[in-house]
Amino acid sequence: MRSFPEAFLTRMQSQLGADYPAFFQALNESPKKALHINTLKTDRAELSDLLHLPLPVLSENPDGAPLPLDFNPNATPLHAAGLFYMQEATAQAPAALLDLPDAPVVLDLCAAPGGKSAQIAAKMRGGVLFSNEIVPSRAEVLLGNLERMGVCNAIVTNAEPKTICGRLKDRCDAVLVDAPCAGESMFRKDEQAVRDWSIEHVETCAVRQRAILEDAQKAVKPGGTLVYSTCSFSPQENEETVRHFLDRHTDFSLVGMRRYYPHTSAGEGQFLAVLVREGERVPSVFSIGRSDRVPAFDAFSEAVRLPEGQIRLLKDGRVLLLPPMPFPFEGVKIVRAGLLLGEVRGSRFEPAHALAAAGRETPFLRTCALSFDEAMRYLKGETLFKDAEKGYGAATYMGHALGFYKASDGMLKNHYPKGLRLLK
Repeated sequence: MRSFPEAFLTRMQSQLGADYPAFFQALNESPKKALHINTLKTDRAELSDLLHLPLPVLSENPDGAPLPLDFNPNATPLHAAGLFYMQEATAQAPAALLDLPDAPVVLDLCAAPGGKSAQIAAKMRGGVLFSNEIVPSRAEVLLGNLERMGVCNAIVTNAEPKTICGRLKDRCDAVLVDAPCAGESMFRKDEQAVRDWSIEHVETCAVRQRAILEDAQKAVKPGGTLVYSTCSFSPQENEETVRHFLDRHTDFSLVGMRRYYPHTSAGEGQFLAVLVREGERVPSVFSIGRSDRVPAFDAFSEAVRLPEGQIRLLKDGRVLLLPPMPFPFEGVKIVRAGLLLGEVRGSRFEPAHALAAAGRETPFLRTCALSFDEAMRYLKGETLFKDAEKGYGAATYMGHALGFYKASDGMLKNHYPKGLRLLK
């Protein structure tokens, strides 16, 4: 039997009444596993076949699926290929409820590690996603996950909520605030969350959440949607915070609130509220700026299929593909805008891993198919010996790109990033 703070259990007993015994029992069970299917690259039927697993639909997310407790994502190259994202079931609910028109402008305000942003990107039909994280190290993790999932239309930022929401004032069709919280639904899979819990911590989180919501509402355009969520059970962080917000902002109305508990769902627990700003939503108008000339990339680009966008050469030699934009965007620290194509080094162009990971199929026309054993060796950073056309190509497994190689004389030099490699 696990140990939990007495004050937490007392509050939950009062909060749940007759449901408390079922909640307490669930709190002492093993955490459940789930994934969401990256529909930028695959679909439910294909992924089920590739994993040799039934993937029933989650009620929390039509593109989610529960998993056996012994499922290990690192045991299949398909995880590295970005076909799915490991995320417990109830954490998938907030992004699934976002109301997105065609070509939307969306802000995921507290985005790391990136599961909800990846969900949003897969739902979008055009448009641009601003994916923000205030902690620099977590912003890098966020960027890495969006690259793996093949997201090309995101602008990853590292900014205070006040700063980015002020820059996006009245421009966003949808804003998601998955707020930092006391993490009570993490208790059965994270002992540190249990140790960090206190009544004072809950109160501190509630104050911070109200401040974040105050900033977030500025970015919502008339007629737009604001979704607020936490992974805590406390009314102080949830219903009371929503009521506090609505009292201060009469131009927003509550569409609905939902609570998930571990004894009533396929996941760990979540609170969410959907709010809509009054007014008529005006569609954003997107445009593509003039592309830079990059001779080193021009020679390379004949071998790639790229989504729509503007090619931009940065001073340090990096080449980006910027998504169509509805307005100039500056004054906020940008970790990455759009898709990193690669880097110009002298007269040479070296492709970036993000380019290999982009889209449903590899955008690179020169490929080399790997067996399961070869794919696992590739993900460990090993050199492979196979016949392939000389030059850069994408190493694929079951038709999906893992990363780049450079072929010469029957040898594939491994270009899978060192920081992503599996431990040997």
